[in-house]
Amino acid sequence: MSKWQCVECGYFIDEAKPPDICPGCRAHCTYTDVTCYRPECGGPPNPDPMVMTLITQRIGLIAPLHPGQSGKAAEAVAVEKVTKAALFQGLNEEDIKKVLSIGQVRTYNTGDTVFKEGDDAVHIYIVEEGKLAVQTAEKQTVYTATPGDVLGWSTLVLPYKRTASAIAAEKATVVIIDQAKLHEFCEQNPPIGYKITRNVGRTMAVRMRTAKAMSSDMVYG
Repeated sequence: MSKWQCVECGYFIDEAKPPDICPGCRAHCTYTDVTCYRPECGGPPNPDPMVMTLITQRIGLIAPLHPGQSGKAAEAVAVEKVTKAALFQGLNEEDIKKVLSIGQVRTYNTGDTVFKEGDDAVHIYIVEEGKLAVQTAEKQTVYTATPGDVLGWSTLVLPYKRTASAIAAEKATVVIIDQAKLHEFCEQNPPIGYKITRNVGRTMAVRMRTAKAMSSDMVYG
């Protein structure tokens, strides 16, 4: 029996071959064979944690989806996230302060809504203190953002609608940066803008390379 994982939503299944329609994202998807073929992970009876981790991290899940989990959870991973350190790599503390200065600092109490599913995605959210729970419409938490996490960074590349909601899991302080203001700031500060754009590009490139690597030899469908 082989182990398969959808590279679109992370759905994991243990079958001779994967289904035509992924139960996780309800679409014709590409699957990666995540069966363990290494002695380190116990051989074919087990999935390969190294391969599954690559897929899971690429699409933004904290763990693979398994049978019985809501397919809505797969959509929630579209709320792209990256770390503050990765987004601002190469910037000194003074540069980072300049970027953060164009944002608004807001404090949310436990249970407050930061953004809702269906909202226009025109801001990025940098968690400074506390925790934010990213939830589906069914109130299922698919990711908990902690200090240093950035939600919605892909608005720097392409506008989209929020596919999940973010709720304060505890009292939280968040820096909210408007997409248009950030673009204007980057145009006025080319060295900083170049580094931020480069970092976003690197993040996207890593995910694309991972997807391409997974599609060679191991992909079914």
